[in-house]
Amino acid sequence: MFTRKAWVWIASGAIALCGFRLAAFEQGEAKGRDGQLPGLMLAKLANTQRVVAGLVAKDFGEIRRGAEDMLRVCDAELWGTNADPVYTQHRSELRRQAFKLSELANAHNLDGAAFCYIQTVSTCISCHEHCRDVLRIAQIPNTGSGVISIPTSEQEALSRGMPTYRR
Repeated sequence: MFTRKAWVWIASGAIALCGFRLAAFEQGEAKGRDGQLPGLMLAKLANTQRVVAGLVAKDFGEIRRGAEDMLRVCDAELWGTNADPVYTQHRSELRRQAFKLSELANAHNLDGAAFCYIQTVSTCISCHEHCRDVLRIAQIPNTGSGVISIPTSEQEALSRGMPTYRR
């Protein structure tokens, strides 16, 4: 289904994206509320890198190990801290995809595993979008008028005491 050249492009893009995000985490740009690095996010990132390395090398054992480790992260107690229904759906979707990746690796289905990996990355992006953009706005305190204005700049958000996130 995918040519060798397509695999190289997919893998290069995924590894570059993961590497840039990991560098941002290590520089402290993506610190959690308590000031510490989000360990579960770093674990998920490392597992997705492991899966893509397995996909590029056609190493089904590596794909399976990355998927199973991702499942363990999904099952971790600290993972289910937000009761938002959309967040909960993203969380369960990621778990389902990690399980499917493991099954596809056991079946030696490289094309299926690649497609599932792309869906997994898409789920991660959607979840982060929701947490960053939607949940952040929902946490803005209501002034009593029933209307919450969304800041138009980082300076405005800071002046109101709202959290800011850089992309």
